[in-house]
Amino acid sequence: MPPFKKIEEFRKRLNNLGNLALDFIFPIECFGCGREGSWICGDCYQNLEFKEAQYCLGCKNENRFGEFCSACKQGYSLDGVLIAGDYENELLSAAIKHIKYHLVKSAARELGKYLAAFLVNEINKIKVNAVDLKAGRIWEKLQDTQNVPGLLFGLEEALIIPVPLHPRRERSRGFNQAEALGRVVADKLLLKLESGFLIRKLYKAPQAKLGEEERKRNIQGSFGWKGENLKGRSVVLIDDVVTTGSTLNECARVLKENGAGEVWGLVVAKG
Repeated sequence: MPPFKKIEEFRKRLNNLGNLALDFIFPIECFGCGREGSWICGDCYQNLEFKEAQYCLGCKNENRFGEFCSACKQGYSLDGVLIAGDYENELLSAAIKHIKYHLVKSAARELGKYLAAFLVNEINKIKVNAVDLKAGRIWEKLQDTQNVPGLLFGLEEALIIPVPLHPRRERSRGFNQAEALGRVVADKLLLKLESGFLIRKLYKAPQAKLGEEERKRNIQGSFGWKGENLKGRSVVLIDDVVTTGSTLNECARVLKENGAGEVWGLVVAKG
């Protein structure tokens, strides 16, 4: 193994030990009720709701699946963004902040489980079930499928790809929160995770400090792909939050330039 690879591996092990030490020193308590044992206890998790109203990230008009409307989609490489929850929910916002700013990597397990459950819920919406049969709603259900993203019909073939951090930022944080979330989603839904092929080439100012147009300019050219041609595979891009969608869209542009089919964002909440 080359010396620099050994150094990177050593750093990762130190970071993992550091995370374990933090969990040991500071007891794991539910962000919602304070009960010890998990970051989101079973009772609080059951009370978490999914965001029902999705919308076009371009014009902000509501729709069913977060797809870009016909008037906006020409300006985006991304096909749409599925937002699982509401950032105003104190439990979700606390979990996101602790992962992103307080480096509590283990909390990503709870949010990853939430993301996977949300995606399953979206798929169940389009299935014809016994209640639909009894109520005679088969034709209505079939009509509804005309506007359903192809991704939801063929999710088992999709790739899970986390939005990457620049290596410098990932080293300082100790982990990539999007990758931590993506690994849980892939594991829960038995999907393939592709990590390390979508890369962040440029170290830029944090997007959170910028306005919408500045975000678009700031993120341009930041990503690259070093994997094989994607040959039409659908991709689910994982991140913790979405604000303007500039980062997700730049990732989607690179992925489609390298053969991806549909590219959808999947995030915990809208920032």
